[in-house]
Amino acid sequence: MIASPVRPEKILIIHLGGIGDLLLTLPTLRIFRQAFPRSTLKLMGHPERLSLVAFDLQAKSLHSIDQAGMSYFYAEGELLQPGLSDFFSSFGVVLTFGKTSRGSLSENLKRAGVGRIILLPSFPAEELEIHVSDYLVESLKISGIGGENSFSPLRLPEEAMSFARGFLGNLGWKEGERVLAIHPGSGSPAKNWSPENFVRVADGVSERAKVLLISGPANDGVEKVKKALKKADSFVVDNLPLIHLAALLQTSTAYLGNDSGITHLAAALGIPTVAIFGPTDPAIWGPRGPGVWIFYDRSSCSPCSSEARSACFRQCLKSIDPDRVIKLLSPFFG
Repeated sequence: MIASPVRPEKILIIHLGGIGDLLLTLPTLRIFRQAFPRSTLKLMGHPERLSLVAFDLQAKSLHSIDQAGMSYFYAEGELLQPGLSDFFSSFGVVLTFGKTSRGSLSENLKRAGVGRIILLPSFPAEELEIHVSDYLVESLKISGIGGENSFSPLRLPEEAMSFARGFLGNLGWKEGERVLAIHPGSGSPAKNWSPENFVRVADGVSERAKVLLISGPANDGVEKVKKALKKADSFVVDNLPLIHLAALLQTSTAYLGNDSGITHLAAALGIPTVAIFGPTDPAIWGPRGPGVWIFYDRSSCSPCSSEARSACFRQCLKSIDPDRVIKLLSPFFG
């Protein structure tokens, strides 16, 4: 490991991305944490998302980016809120992510008195064919902090695991019972396999597993899947706190989903994860882990831009046969 000579009392990570972005960043966050093992770590961003990694990183506290006065730190030449300036000045090192061409936050953190600021790009440039996780680890190394980009399952607090055991017990599901978790949605409908395909898989394993359908705030097709099931014994979990959802996933036998933040979460937890990819490139955006299988039938138009997806017939997703997925999942359910 390339260790930083600075051993600050306190360090801060600022991350504003979605669930998938955060988990793709996890190897980088771990390496940064390992460089300052005795420093007190705090996290700033969207607290519910950050709760997924707080225990793993041994963070002391979470702080919202949406608090009064933070907007001035993203503008040039503004008067900075004294309380926030005092907060930031207490950190010897701050790791943040964003466009390197927009230096307002970094400059204002310097004005506030931060000892050292490490600004990493959120994603590689489009012309670079490199996985996001690898790119971020290499970017941190260039800043003088390096380490091994190896996989280990995301660790969750016992409180969350206790919730999951109680939740499943209340459903009458026995501990150790085989469960297939399915999340048929994503951040974009253009990335979603059809609900009918998820139904075929769920019914295909119904004799050997129960089905946990995961729903979120978006129109994700869960109700359509639920209504169309003919055989599967299923239950819908809707808008659970992310840390509790993570614990439920941890207790599942396997997971099936699209290119989504929840799919990245399942992979990070180390459970067998089947990811359906279509318009996005898994070589860059795919979930990582020894138990990850990605179905991706590259076509002449895939991967494609977000603009192209709006007028797409999703042939890249239609070509993925549910029977192939059932065949892959079957060994996990005995």
